[in-house]
Amino acid sequence: MRTFTILFLLLPSLLLPQQNATVSGFIRDKANKESLPYATVSIKELKIGTATNIEGYYAIPSIPEGEYTVTVSLLGYQNTTFIIDTRKNKRIVKDIYLSDQAVQVSEVVVEAEKDEEKRSTQTGRISMQAKDIAQLPTIGEADVFRALQMMPGVKATSEISTGLNIRGGSTDQNLILLDGTVVYNPSHLFGFFSTFNNDAIKDITLMKGGFPAEYGGRLSSVLNVTNIDGDRVSTHGKASISMLSTRVTGEGPLGNGSWFLSGRRTYFDKLIDWAGLDTGANALPLYYFYDANLKINQDFGEDDKVSFVGYLGDDDLNFKVGDGELELNMLWGNRTGALKWTHVFSQTLFSNITASYSKYKATIGGDLGGTGFSNVNSVVDYSVRADVDFFATNDHLVKLGVWWSQYDIRYRESFDGDPYEFKERPAQISFYGQDEWTIDERWKAQFGLRVEYQDLTKHITLGPRVNVRYNIDEYSTLKLASGMYYQFLNAVPAGSDNGFSPFDIWVPLNEKMNPSRSMDLVAGYENTYIEDVKFSVEAYYKLYRDVLLFKREITQTLDVSELFYKGKGRSFGAEFFLQKQVGQLTGMVGYTLAWTYRTFDALNEGREFMPKFDRRHDLTLAANYQFDELWKLSSVFTFSTGQSYTPATGIYQDVSTGNPNTVVVPGELYSKRLLPYHRWDLSLHKKITMFDLDGSWYFQVFNVYNYRNIWFKNFDYSVNPVDVTDVKLLPIIPSFGVEFKF
Repeated sequence: MRTFTILFLLLPSLLLPQQNATVSGFIRDKANKESLPYATVSIKELKIGTATNIEGYYAIPSIPEGEYTVTVSLLGYQNTTFIIDTRKNKRIVKDIYLSDQAVQVSEVVVEAEKDEEKRSTQTGRISMQAKDIAQLPTIGEADVFRALQMMPGVKATSEISTGLNIRGGSTDQNLILLDGTVVYNPSHLFGFFSTFNNDAIKDITLMKGGFPAEYGGRLSSVLNVTNIDGDRVSTHGKASISMLSTRVTGEGPLGNGSWFLSGRRTYFDKLIDWAGLDTGANALPLYYFYDANLKINQDFGEDDKVSFVGYLGDDDLNFKVGDGELELNMLWGNRTGALKWTHVFSQTLFSNITASYSKYKATIGGDLGGTGFSNVNSVVDYSVRADVDFFATNDHLVKLGVWWSQYDIRYRESFDGDPYEFKERPAQISFYGQDEWTIDERWKAQFGLRVEYQDLTKHITLGPRVNVRYNIDEYSTLKLASGMYYQFLNAVPAGSDNGFSPFDIWVPLNEKMNPSRSMDLVAGYENTYIEDVKFSVEAYYKLYRDVLLFKREITQTLDVSELFYKGKGRSFGAEFFLQKQVGQLTGMVGYTLAWTYRTFDALNEGREFMPKFDRRHDLTLAANYQFDELWKLSSVFTFSTGQSYTPATGIYQDVSTGNPNTVVVPGELYSKRLLPYHRWDLSLHKKITMFDLDGSWYFQVFNVYNYRNIWFKNFDYSVNPVDVTDVKLLPIIPSFGVEFKF
């Protein structure tokens, strides 16, 4: 706590008279006046600068008297400069509006990227915009999680799952935020698509490791999805239809701010009902999903802004077999809402206060031969968060914050008997402080500490974080990062572990358990020696302690500690990334070499094993070719080591209870692997004009050469010898879609 005391004592210094000048303001998109985070603002003559925060705000204090040129750069936008004279004005407030890359040349893009990389200390960071995601070939429509799965160090359980395994972590070890609000089980269609509609997304940022102290509660990574604010200049929208869904968005100015609204819905249910395929012995289920995003922003003077962000989405499935044989109803979805107040206390003191609500609920109900059954699980998260950015000097950017959450977690199941019910209401509070220190032109470091407390375990955890960057020269950089991370909430997987995640149950640790923790060490190197080409390599080593694995033989208990095996783990590897972002031909090559291990005393005779999500090799090749202003071709090829699985060595009949029971004798845990996974996808985009409306159409082919990868091995123990079959994944799937702007 001493660190926090020192940091808070720094704040009164901003109230002292300033001998030097300060320049501050917001960086916005010139076309729609949306704020632009992570833009670089620098004064070349003084070799000082900063980056805009998530709200697009910047401040450079302690500027000596004189006349200087301020340069603003951001990848994808044209550089802008303006002159300041601190002899005439000590308090300079300047909002800057950037034009997008359509009016700039490649040299400007490269310069913007160099500025961004030279100032960032974050390792393992991936930033993407919605337009980047939309260009990638996929199934049906663009999806955030599927785009991220192509990046080094990020893998999915299978091609029909949006769950992310990042640097040896399980899927529940990722903190997923929608405009700062935690989202639980963010998936549609049993994990086939994520809940994030690409039409509503402004940008995404994934931190694969070494993330700063302002984030916590998970062991592996942080994914922050930011929605579009809304156009402050003009009202417009777009509509699109594909083989999967119909999507509509609209945005425009509202008072002293803007609004944005987006929605989409699938129509599997309408097609099945229209074809009469929902009845009879071979009936298909009636299924659809929908979601909607809303964002409203209002400025109250120059120093205050209030915004509301809302999301709702549901999946609905109804299935009937025969005449009263089986009736199944499934409904699951998310609701989130957040109210944020942004206040600028002074040029050097910026704050955000957010109150948020997040709810995930999944319901299964039905009737089996006259016997009713039901299963309901939910997690509700009420949170209040306050963050302060203090631009203390040119060399120090101090961030302080507090995050309080109250959870309401419930699970209830019944089947022809007394119901089983589990419920807990844990509370958790976190404090953090961090200082980003620009030591000199070459060295920059970020030191932080996160303190967390959860009232069920009664544990207080201390999570130190450090990130260091060294600029070798104008074109190359070294980065180092390390940290300690804790997790108090874990997901109990529902059903098999083959990728279906919508019904996973989030449970809190209790007083008998220690919080899971991880420690990582990351080293990275980046360079841009080749014009328009960026190369990076990162190596990592990660340790896990008190990591949990669900005991599938335990189904009903009020003691959470009985649900899990407790163990340890380690993961390490190297990630290589080559990217070309400018020119007629753009693309990337990503390769990961990685090892992941887990050890549980009660499993595998206490020996270390490689879990299912261990992948030794992972290669992705992606390319985009712009033929002209109208036509673009995109291609993605992926190859990876096959998943591991546990073989069966034999079976026998257990007659000790009087009722013969087939018992499977498993082999060494996860000692076998499936065949390697590989797939090639293509997409073709063309811009069009119809009925005086600008638009585009696309044609995509998933799995071009129709290779059916193996999902898992199925063992039929009812026959002797045991029959082993490969359950295959998806065949070749073509899709088509069209989009118009209005």
